[in-house]
Amino acid sequence: MNILLGRPGLCVWLSLWAVACTTGPRGGRVRATDPGAVRAPSAPQADTLYSPDEALRDALSGPLSYVGTGQWPGIRRMYACAFRNERVFVVNAYCSRSEQQALRLDVYSPTRGRVRIYAESKGAVSAHGRADYFTFMIESEPVASSAAALPRLTLAMSFEELRGYEDTRYGAFLPACYGGQELSAARAGCLGTLAPHATEWTSRNQAFFERASDDWYRAVRELRALAVQYGRDPD
Repeated sequence: MNILLGRPGLCVWLSLWAVACTTGPRGGRVRATDPGAVRAPSAPQADTLYSPDEALRDALSGPLSYVGTGQWPGIRRMYACAFRNERVFVVNAYCSRSEQQALRLDVYSPTRGRVRIYAESKGAVSAHGRADYFTFMIESEPVASSAAALPRLTLAMSFEELRGYEDTRYGAFLPACYGGQELSAARAGCLGTLAPHATEWTSRNQAFFERASDDWYRAVRELRALAVQYGRDPD
């Protein structure tokens, strides 16, 4: 089984309920404001890309309010749960009450872009550390330029609107950088206009690839607790 990390060829093996690769690339009142959409430069630089450490800081910057649970683009059988705080949307793409051996965290910022962190271990991810992950992949993507024709991402979106945004983004093949470990093998690279910056981006994020961070483990714990409350087991 495999998962598409949002770009051609970025496939990593998963369990039977996860996603298929293609040939293409709580409740609570929401206090979030709508910062609007910010347009990215036509040629984003690797040193300005939203990093996993920055995305996790934003995800943990305030209480998460529940947005919704439902199917998610590119994923079969599993259900996703979406949350938000005053900075970002946080999506647990495998949001089941019973914990799985894989976890995928997607952070969407209207002003910074998108970061995806995917981990898989032999057993429940929350019970294991970085040394136990045989796959640990990160993908970072800038805010889309106007040429991408994506819907305007705002923190006022409903679950259905956010899902629609992701569906369009998924097929837009935006510039992105990725790296980490897939099936115990190191992988890294950048796509599109970011391709010349692969070495720079990898160097900047190497420490996270190798050791993760305290914020990562805190996010895993918090998402696990939220999944017990809002998740849905595979059909």
